[in-house]
Amino acid sequence: MFRWLGFSLVFFLYFLIPSSVLAGNDGFAEKIINSQCKGCHRFEGKPKSKFELRAPDLMWGGVKFQRPWLVRRLLGQEDNLYPYSYRWDKLRLSLKHMILTREEAVIVADYMEKKFLDSRVKKSFVDMSTFTQMEAKLGGKIFREYSCLGCHQIKDNDGKLIGGPISVTLFDAGNRYTLDWLSRFAENPQDFTPHSGEYIADISERKARHLIGYLMTLGVNDFKFYEPWKSKEFKNADIERGAKIYKEYCVQCHGKNGGGDGPGAKGLNPKPAIHNKLPLNDYPDDYLYNLIFYGGKSVGKSPNMPDWGMTLSKQSLADVIAYLRSNFKGE
Repeated sequence: MFRWLGFSLVFFLYFLIPSSVLAGNDGFAEKIINSQCKGCHRFEGKPKSKFELRAPDLMWGGVKFQRPWLVRRLLGQEDNLYPYSYRWDKLRLSLKHMILTREEAVIVADYMEKKFLDSRVKKSFVDMSTFTQMEAKLGGKIFREYSCLGCHQIKDNDGKLIGGPISVTLFDAGNRYTLDWLSRFAENPQDFTPHSGEYIADISERKARHLIGYLMTLGVNDFKFYEPWKSKEFKNADIERGAKIYKEYCVQCHGKNGGGDGPGAKGLNPKPAIHNKLPLNDYPDDYLYNLIFYGGKSVGKSPNMPDWGMTLSKQSLADVIAYLRSNFKGE
């Protein structure tokens, strides 16, 4: 009798213990992936054209997606990423994605982070801790300039979807993708999805930073932009050093005394700003910084005003702004 009771107790407890405990988390994750994911997704092999696939490859899924987003996706809390389904060439309804329990979703996400990596994905050259609001604005312009809007949907200022529905939506890219993966994918999309409509843009590293950084802010409501005018360089700004910078780079157009009459002003239309008539000491910090770093066109002024951000160091920028504030007060 006691033997029968002992057997019954063990049998009863067996069904109370989560299957993930019995199988081990990795084994449990593999079971879910094999039974519910591999019918559509590939988890190994070389990249193929999307026209040979049923769903996106996930052999690099552990380095592609941010963990919180991936868990939400597995819980069924995220919308389909492709408005016309992954294979837009096939007319079919978007299939419902599988939905796991929270325990299952966490275990699968953990497993993917460990197993599905890609040695090509390195630490990004983009430092989001120094990414500015102006860079995001410029990145948005680049997004349109390089025809990204032709295939990818984002949201306008009113929250309305805009852009072509052919490829993955990007209005929540900042919550979905890792910075490292997005940077490597942008370098050459064909390395991941060959012959699939992705193209390689002729873009500088600086513009790539603006574009990638812009995408990493999409959907992130509390993203904190870097404000360089609050940095230590600006706290240590020196007017005398700034005077030297002004002579070397600004006098040629704005004139020795800021009268807009430098030798480079001849033939320019519009003419250079007349600094000695402007109360530059009252101008906002971000305006003066963006004007000098990103050029006149970045703040709606003359495109003849160069962007000095790659020429001057941060300390030199801080020094010349201190000089402008000290010497030109509109008096």
